[in-house]
Amino acid sequence: MAYKRKWMMFIDTSKCIGCKACQVACKQWHQLPPETTTFIGSYTNPPDVSGTTFTRVEYTEYEDIRNTLFFLFFKKQCMHCNQAECQILCPKGVEKTKEGFVIFNDKCIPANVKVSGDEAAKIAAFLACCPYEIPKYNSTLGRFVKCDFCFDRFGGGYGVYTTYRDGQPTTACELACPPGAIKTGAAKDIMNMAKQRLAVVKDTYDKATLWGGRGRVIFLLTQPREAYNLPPAD
Repeated sequence: MAYKRKWMMFIDTSKCIGCKACQVACKQWHQLPPETTTFIGSYTNPPDVSGTTFTRVEYTEYEDIRNTLFFLFFKKQCMHCNQAECQILCPKGVEKTKEGFVIFNDKCIPANVKVSGDEAAKIAAFLACCPYEIPKYNSTLGRFVKCDFCFDRFGGGYGVYTTYRDGQPTTACELACPPGAIKTGAAKDIMNMAKQRLAVVKDTYDKATLWGGRGRVIFLLTQPREAYNLPPAD
């Protein structure tokens, strides 16, 4: 059966251990090739999401008021915005599923980007339209790509490989996450879960906050968003 309700994802960074299982699972499910990378002085690797990497765990060194140094972990991925700038700029190539996922189809190519100029200008404009710097251009495919919320796991037909708990379909990253830092579900349930978890986490991290929510993804951050170099989420 197809699931018609609106879905959301909750990512609890207080539980994240930086293992990158989500990053590997995304590669595996989407059959994405590996990247040749260079050490840049950080455990974050590759340096950014790309045409062959749709999600990536960022490591940010952070020093608190007690002069304690530790890592902040953040899973960079598409936020699946309710009002997606990418869809406005390329309506032929960007569509929204009944679950609320923002998907790039085969028509998400430079020629369909609604700006004037040559191909390079169209590519630059499309990449710049996202406030979260998510879309990338895959030159081999000749089109733009990004996280698709594993939308093809939500329509049935994949049996046990799509279920995570109580027979509910879920993303590859949630299924692979060892500490359970990633949860998907009905939008109302996920928002309630996020708010309840925030109340608990604030006992340990008084600056903890929720970030996101303008689309299908919301994060619990243990520190203010600026510590993660994140833009406003609205």
